[in-house]
Amino acid sequence: MLEILALQVIAAILGTLSIGGADWLYHRGRIRQPLHSLWVSSSSTAICLPLLTWTIDVFLGAGVISWVLVGALGVMMFLWMYRNLLKVRSVQRPLSGPGTLRSSSRPVPPSSSVNG
Repeated sequence: MLEILALQVIAAILGTLSIGGADWLYHRGRIRQPLHSLWVSSSSTAICLPLLTWTIDVFLGAGVISWVLVGALGVMMFLWMYRNLLKVRSVQRPLSGPGTLRSSSRPVPPSSSVNG
């Protein structure tokens, strides 16, 4: 039990660092959205695998059926996250710098859909 807890903590730390690295690279324009989605989905799935494996082994025992179930659930988690991350729109960085033209110094309030 203690080994699974240690493995889960290590997986969570490494997965979190990996996701942070992917986000850092993505928001700085170093990687594109499909690679970012693949990276984050893989890391998130890897975080869950030790606990998922332990839970299935406890309830079903160690064996081929358990490994197939862990693999199937892992693939489903990965595909679900990957598909949903691809649906998120790309980050649009605001243009700023010396050549940027600004229309006014005051913020413009959003338009209202209420006619009044």
